[in-house]
Amino acid sequence: MGANSDALEKLIAGGLIGAALGALLSKDKEEGAAVGALLGAAISATREAHKAALQTNEPVLVAIKGKLYKLHPDGRKEFLRDLPQSNKSWPQNLVLK
Repeated sequence: MGANSDALEKLIAGGLIGAALGALLSKDKEEGAAVGALLGAAISATREAHKAALQTNEPVLVAIKGKLYKLHPDGRKEFLRDLPQSNKSWPQNLVLK
């Protein structure tokens, strides 16, 4: 139960930090806070899941600069393949509506 409680606290902290940053950077403070909170919690959950996966003593797949690697528990990094590049062109700025 302690690990679950710790993970929940980290999710809440990530959401609070994200909310503060979202409100700070957005013209619509309420919407910016909500989006920031979701992003902060998602980033925090992703980081915690990655840490937990590394502790399973099993290989973990990671993408680094367009390449797929298998990270082994002994520290070896095995190249698997190049990942296809996206042909999607993203705008420099996104407008939330």
